Amino acid sequence: MGKAKDMEFVAGKDKSIAGFVTLHVPCRYSYLRIIRQSVLDVCAMAGFSEFKAAQLEMAVDEACANIIEHSYGGEKEGDGKEQHPGLRLNLIQHDNRVVVEIFDFGAGFDFERHDAADPETFVERQQERGLGMYIIKRFVDDVSYDHASAHGNCLRLTKKL
Repeated sequence: MGKAKDMEFVAGKDKSIAGFVTLHVPCRYSYLRIIRQSVLDVCAMAGFSEFKAAQLEMAVDEACANIIEHSYGGEKEGDGKEQHPGLRLNLIQHDNRVVVEIFDFGAGFDFERHDAADPETFVERQQERGLGMYIIKRFVDDVSYDHASAHGNCLRLTKKL
């Protein structure tokens, strides 16, 4: 059974699912805007406050940007043809939470070994980069990562209402 069929099956059985959206976008930074807006729209439908919606939006944006940069090695220059299969996102609205699943087929990583940076140390060292894991892990209620499943790598972010 394909992922779309799986989702239809789950949505039909799980009465807490109020709706879902699936996006499949190229791994280009310019598509992050579409992803961010979709996250905000699903959060609005779920009744999230602007603050909570912005937290999930930032976590998803950071995760997708990290996948483009680290998992696929950044955007590829060339004739406009994609060098990789892109990103697929499932935005699932439940009665009491929103779950965002981000799938990619890039070089995965050991999620548990990447600690969130300490913001005070970050500022003291005058670093310009490195708060991504902090944003992802602190701005959502639950994070899980599955490496190299049949559907690719999957980062699952959950934000409760």
